[in-house]
Amino acid sequence: MDQIMRLWWQGNLQAHQFIHAEYWKSNAPLVRPLIQQSTLWVVREGATVIAFCGLQQDFIAGFFVDEKHRGRGVGTALMAKLQATYSKLRLTVYQKNIRVAQFYKNLSSIC
Repeated sequence: MDQIMRLWWQGNLQAHQFIHAEYWKSNAPLVRPLIQQSTLWVVREGATVIAFCGLQQDFIAGFFVDEKHRGRGVGTALMAKLQATYSKLRLTVYQKNIRVAQFYKNLSSIC
């Protein structure tokens, strides 16, 4: 769980530079139990978590890929597995998070 939380922390700081880091820091204790209650899909390289998705039913509550593994198809492969498993997926994206919004826009099952 510590690796997942670290990836959540780093991913939010990198993707949401328009939100003050204190927001993420103050929310971490609240997010940890929510992640634990989610359906987790985890991608590992050896013993290291390099990506994960937390689902609450058909809602993607969080989708994170380690910075060193972005642009290598890890996120696309994880999303393909999710799309093959779930008939419908929902999510929200900050409008200012253009890179991530484009990633999801390129995928057909997201609504």
